[in-house]
Amino acid sequence: MKNKSKSKIFRLTREVVFTENIVKDINELLEVLSPGKGKSINITRLQKLVGHPFLEIHVIEVAGKVSGMASLHLMEVMDKTVARIEDVVVHPKHQGKGLGKKIMSHVIGRAKKKGIVSIELTSNPKRAAANKLYQKLKFKPRETNVYRLKLKK
Repeated sequence: MKNKSKSKIFRLTREVVFTENIVKDINELLEVLSPGKGKSINITRLQKLVGHPFLEIHVIEVAGKVSGMASLHLMEVMDKTVARIEDVVVHPKHQGKGLGKKIMSHVIGRAKKKGIVSIELTSNPKRAAANKLYQKLKFKPRETNVYRLKLKK
């Protein structure tokens, strides 16, 4: 039987007091998401992101620690509003307990309330458990090419 830890999901907003612990927890999650890439965030960047009208960052807290997150990015295209989910991650100590499904269901619910017609996401094929979850949640692979143009700073 899976260990059902008490957890709560909330959106990071300007009203949330950003402590060093929240930033530390998020940075731990970024390391889990992209090991060895040195990705990190600071309070200033986090405050800027939560003030953005087309971005929602949702976290799941277990025992007072941010243990998972997902971000919902809203995009206006010519005839509709669509969304993209990014940065979906659960801390390894809490994986296998249903927290990934819980935060994904929450973010999908937020998109539905906003009238979003479709949600896209990408996932590294090596993240087998994540890919299995997305398929259980009815995400389907698209027949498309994904391109990236790296711009120098």
